[in-house]
Amino acid sequence: MNPETARIQKLLKRNWDGPMWHGNTIKETLNDISWEKAFHKPANFTHNIYEYVKHMVCWRRFVLEYLKGNDTYSVEINSETDWITKYETSEVSWLQALSELETTQTELLNAFENFSDVRLDETVAGKKFSWYVMIHGLVHHDIYHSAQIAILKK
Repeated sequence: MNPETARIQKLLKRNWDGPMWHGNTIKETLNDISWEKAFHKPANFTHNIYEYVKHMVCWRRFVLEYLKGNDTYSVEINSETDWITKYETSEVSWLQALSELETTQTELLNAFENFSDVRLDETVAGKKFSWYVMIHGLVHHDIYHSAQIAILKK
């Protein structure tokens, strides 16, 4: 593995299970959230914890599809794929969402095993940004929504 790719992979790992400099990791934030809490939406919030997790899974899948070479994969902003609104509020649904998030974590780390630093500056096929921007964007996206989950968890 190349040095910069290794650093990005380390960021993904640390964001998931630490240690992080800013506080809790994604895994720590999601720990001990009951399925009832995951689906509770306070009046002054647009989304609940479950919806944030599914949203994170959506954009992790987006990156994974491009890493696999599927440059026709797309997600329409504010679509049902981006922000799920139709779902079953159950423990099974919650556990499945957590499992999906963890699966994408493993898939992302595996995808970076053979990723070259040279590719980081290349433009992602069909996009106006580089792999470097896309991958760092995913890390930032995860941290942002993890913080929103932390607020809802209280």
